[in-house]
Amino acid sequence: GNYEGAGAKMKRWIDIPGWCVVTTKISDDPVTEQEDFASTASAVQNFMLSMWSEGIGSRLTCGPITQTKEYAELAGVNRAKERVVGCIWYGFARGGLASVKKGGRKKGVKEVLSSVP
Repeated sequence: GNYEGAGAKMKRWIDIPGWCVVTTKISDDPVTEQEDFASTASAVQNFMLSMWSEGIGSRLTCGPITQTKEYAELAGVNRAKERVVGCIWYGFARGGLASVKKGGRKKGVKEVLSSVP
């Protein structure tokens, strides 16, 4: 394995001030499970936008590590009832809000919206 890369990743992770593990319910009905997943994704987006409105930056990570049995066990997830969607990393910018680069929209609605006749 790439132990040097793993060490750098571990250092980065240790420096992340806040972690919020996100899960969704498992259902016997695949349609219900898909709807629950979609609702969870919407809730995550709303939660992250709400944090940003309070000056808290965040990032959702859904990489392969978050999908392992070991990760779920460390996070206290009951894999019989729920599955990990991902993890929201969050915190304040090191230099405070004044150091945050303000971004603008790259494209307007007209550039990304399609209509079906």
